[in-house]
Amino acid sequence: MITFETQPDRRHLTAALRRAYRRTLLLYRLCPVVLLLPALIELLFGDPLEALPWVAAAVTAVLLSPLVLRTLVRASWKMHGIPITWTISDEGVRCVNALSDSVVRWAALTGVEPIPGHLLFRLSRYQLFPMPIHGLSAEQRAELYSYLRDRGLLTADPVEPGPQAVRR
Repeated sequence: MITFETQPDRRHLTAALRRAYRRTLLLYRLCPVVLLLPALIELLFGDPLEALPWVAAAVTAVLLSPLVLRTLVRASWKMHGIPITWTISDEGVRCVNALSDSVVRWAALTGVEPIPGHLLFRLSRYQLFPMPIHGLSAEQRAELYSYLRDRGLLTADPVEPGPQAVRR
């Protein structure tokens, strides 16, 4: 059994969610480019005034794109913005904080993706929960990785955080 407590860190949570939802966020980044293509076609081959709605839609998409990640963080912060006690045991992964006490059984997990400062526990392609590990010592992380590797859940080699691991 491995037990440890994590303290809230909004920067680390943002980095973990950015990584976890990178494919979805990529779609939001590509949307303005796709919206500018019809505008370009209208400018080159049609009426320039007809390009205006496409440009307006692209500008709107550019302005709304950062709000997606901010909304994800805000929604997760209620549960991850307070100290959490994590317990890894034969039962599964237990998460206890002032608002909840939950256990995710091993059978429910499809994999664990190590990223700098976090482990992303995947329940499905779109469901996951981040476990901050940036406060653990190297020995504690090694023990945790070994336990997860023995269960066949660690999907990649762990990435140890460096000075540029978390974007602000």
